Amino acid sequence: MNKLKILCVCFLLFMMSACEDKSSVVSLEKDGTLYEITDQASFYYPNRLSIDTSVDNIDAVHFIDDDEIMTYSSVVDDTDNLLEDMPDLYQGQLEENGASDVSYKKITLDSGLECHKFFGKYSSSGMKFEHVVFFTTECTYALTYQASETVYDENIEEINQYLESLTVHY
Repeated sequence: MNKLKILCVCFLLFMMSACEDKSSVVSLEKDGTLYEITDQASFYYPNRLSIDTSVDNIDAVHFIDDDEIMTYSSVVDDTDNLLEDMPDLYQGQLEENGASDVSYKKITLDSGLECHKFFGKYSSSGMKFEHVVFFTTECTYALTYQASETVYDENIEEINQYLESLTVHY
């Protein structure tokens, strides 16, 4: 009788562990492509995205798929804004560009880089976004992701690993 109880408990534990949600851990080197901007920054982007060569903006690089856009940009800051004011100013710029429900938090990437992560949605298009941004007194470096709400919700756990691969060489 004890053997039967132990066997039943083991079977139930096995079934419970098999039914758990599996986190989507990606191997950046295997599932992604390294993109390097000489002496400036580097990061990985998912292999399913391709570089958009139709954009003439030399200050940004776009990686696209049907419903997803990942963008890297660096903007030279020649203002006298204080570094501690930059996250609020960036949030204000997002809101001015039509974003709603914008929030941010400070994060430290595995590389040791202290960044800010911004979240929100563009109400007019329904696109959700997440930005990982590194501010210096000379430049703002941003690696961003946006997608339709459904695609965003399906992929953001995986995409975060790519966004957090940002390394800035300053």
